[in-house]
Amino acid sequence: MQHKSLVADRWLTGILGRDAYCLIVGDSFATDIYNRTAAGYAFLQEVKRGPVFLYSRVSPALTNYVAFLEEEKFRLVDTTVTFEKAITMPGRQEAGIHIRFAVTEDADQTAALAKRAFMFSRFHLDPAFPQETADKIKGEWARNFFSGGRGNAMVIAEVDHRVAGFLQLLFGPEGTLIIDLIAVDERHRRKGIATGMIAYAESHCGHFETIRVGTQVANIPSLRFYERAGFLVSASNYVFHYHHPIQKEAEVG
Repeated sequence: MQHKSLVADRWLTGILGRDAYCLIVGDSFATDIYNRTAAGYAFLQEVKRGPVFLYSRVSPALTNYVAFLEEEKFRLVDTTVTFEKAITMPGRQEAGIHIRFAVTEDADQTAALAKRAFMFSRFHLDPAFPQETADKIKGEWARNFFSGGRGNAMVIAEVDHRVAGFLQLLFGPEGTLIIDLIAVDERHRRKGIATGMIAYAESHCGHFETIRVGTQVANIPSLRFYERAGFLVSASNYVFHYHHPIQKEAEVG
């Protein structure tokens, strides 16, 4: 069951073992949800009564909607910044690093890297999630590419025949290439791997004009990297989470 402003996230439901929904603050939000007399608001209240995880993104400029989410007991867990830049001619590839598109055999190494590489995702920043749960979500997010569940392309960086980094991509509208996930093994950072994977994607993924990526305000190294790479800020959003019951999530094994 779902509503046009409250959409079931079946993949995340499967990870958490309880219902998960995305509350979309879009064109219909004002009449569907924000208007507390609408049917959508009644559905939101019904969903909130059961064991559930809800999440929502909203522009900081929409202060009335921010106040609404806070009144509904949603908790601010993250502020994201979206960067964009025009796609340019790729730079050189660092010696000893082999960059290519992912193949099926990369699934286990890539998922393992994703499981240990993230610190600042909205799940890691939410104190209601144990680190084991947040790590598992990211690991399964990357593995989802290999099962055809998410992503249009994935770039792999190899060092000594091992996956040292990956770049999961979405083909967005209007000539936009979107970085969905990017990670580099801690042992191989500051070697130009992230830059090399982005350059490879720009030159091998088809005719895109712009590349876009989102990151967290809390992730200072990531912010600095994108600024050095020539990306410019194009948008920002608050990320809110709602948990019921409001307690520490059970660990996911």
